[in-house]
Amino acid sequence: MSFFDYSESVNSVERFGIRDDEEGKQLLINKELEENYQGQKAKQAKEMPAFVDYTEKSLWNAEILSDNRNDFNFIAVDNQIPYFDKDGNQKTLCDAIVWTPNTIIFIELKTNDKSWCSKAIDQLESTIEFFKSCEDINKFKYKKAYACNSQHPKFNHQYSDRMQKFVKKNGVVLRPEKEIKGIK
Repeated sequence: MSFFDYSESVNSVERFGIRDDEEGKQLLINKELEENYQGQKAKQAKEMPAFVDYTEKSLWNAEILSDNRNDFNFIAVDNQIPYFDKDGNQKTLCDAIVWTPNTIIFIELKTNDKSWCSKAIDQLESTIEFFKSCEDINKFKYKKAYACNSQHPKFNHQYSDRMQKFVKKNGVVLRPEKEIKGIK
């Protein structure tokens, strides 16, 4: 299994968003049915993975500043890539990965939830562990993880200790904020 088998190019734009909302997913399902309907059962919105969006900025769960570069790629992870432990139990994964030739960014999208950051960190760590078992993470010079919450978009210093523990454990820098910028 390779994560990169699920990769798709991102358009060369100044910025793009990642969404994981049911309304947006339902629009994608309806469009897919219009284009490809052959009597198959439609997926449920909750079963659909996160997706890239270029137009509905107010609905973006994460915002990536891509500076019109043409080397950005997107991998929908949760609800797309299966991951089971040795006992056959499904493990949780983060929502997406964005990567360039030099940088990999693991992204978990959350909305307003009391323990959102802890849950996001658990999912990011699970994904990084799985990724490392399948791929060579060290081919990327820059390794980052973002816990994005559209209700709490800015960095909060209360997470400084968690961030230090995260980088020590995973070798990946953690940022709890919605805007992803400065990508090499």
